[in-house]
Amino acid sequence: MENVVEITREEIKGNKEIAQALLVAKSPFFVDTTIEVDEDNIRIKSEVLEQYDDYNKIMLLNLKDKLRYLINLSKIYTDLENSKYTYRFDKESIVFTENGIPLLVYRGVVNQVYPYDRISYEEFLNQYKAIVISIIDVKAHYDKLSAGALEFYRGNLFCEEIAKEPTLEGVVNILLDFYNKEKQDNIENYTRVTKKNIKFLKTSFLMTGIATLVLGLLIGYMLLYSIPQKDKIADIRLLFINKDYSNVIEKSKKMNRKSISQEDKYIIAYSVIQSEPLTEKQKERLSKINNQSNADYLSYWILIGQAKIDEAIDVASFLDDPQLLMYGITKKIDELQRNPELSSEKRTEQLNSYKSKLEELKKKYLGSEEAIKKDDKK
Repeated sequence: MENVVEITREEIKGNKEIAQALLVAKSPFFVDTTIEVDEDNIRIKSEVLEQYDDYNKIMLLNLKDKLRYLINLSKIYTDLENSKYTYRFDKESIVFTENGIPLLVYRGVVNQVYPYDRISYEEFLNQYKAIVISIIDVKAHYDKLSAGALEFYRGNLFCEEIAKEPTLEGVVNILLDFYNKEKQDNIENYTRVTKKNIKFLKTSFLMTGIATLVLGLLIGYMLLYSIPQKDKIADIRLLFINKDYSNVIEKSKKMNRKSISQEDKYIIAYSVIQSEPLTEKQKERLSKINNQSNADYLSYWILIGQAKIDEAIDVASFLDDPQLLMYGITKKIDELQRNPELSSEKRTEQLNSYKSKLEELKKKYLGSEEAIKKDDKK
């Protein structure tokens, strides 16, 4: 579905080319946007994918997921506080990915494209409270709350506490505390089972020993792998929203990359890039990845973060990407130098082999020694 806003060319202030470039640039905070330009008008099209969850879909989630989505939403203000982008912030202007990452539908540019001014702290806080309360308390009306009825809200005691809280940080702390309690309660008292599995459980009582064994294996899988995996993914997403990239990497170290969704591969890969000893130019270039990037490319960085250098080198070879291959070999050389289990002779032999490969790649893809030096300086 496309959301279209049409403006006149005169409504774009300052350098129109820069403003248009910012409108269509990929961003982790906005849905993808395209523009159509004719002689007098500009149509700004925001692409809202079917798999995105809007306000009405969030209302149908369980309480734990509602809280997680709302906590993630709070980060929008600080993440965009000093950016060149402006935005509308209300229940119609936000969607979430299937992993609970918030995206804004409408974007502007400071002093250039409407809305021209950044949203104020007070306005964001009031809108955020209205969204939070109306999602948690289904009897509350968002429109009334956002129009000034927050101070008169009475109903859910937890929501009353939110309505009275004067700061965004305070509201988030209340939500986090409630989320952790709800999460612990779910762990202690519930196991989520799909309708299909419930039907299977009912019929399994009529089965013989083999069917009982299969059922036991299924439940064992859910308890030992599926649920812990989902909790770990939820923690990783929250850490990513908080820009705690080192702990994203730590949490993902023992995960099988093949069982990670494309969205989460992007989260982990981006965190690794931000944590690696790369130059600012390299980070800026590599950080342009998104959740639509090549899955093998994202897997390469996940393997780097998991210290599975040999596998990362194999992926780089498969991608036929000399830059990734050279970086992987550089990491391998560092790994060999730090490995205390290798004998001096074995270490020297392997180091020479990898250094030789690295030099061959540099000569082949970077050209002369002068070009190599220039590349190193970068």
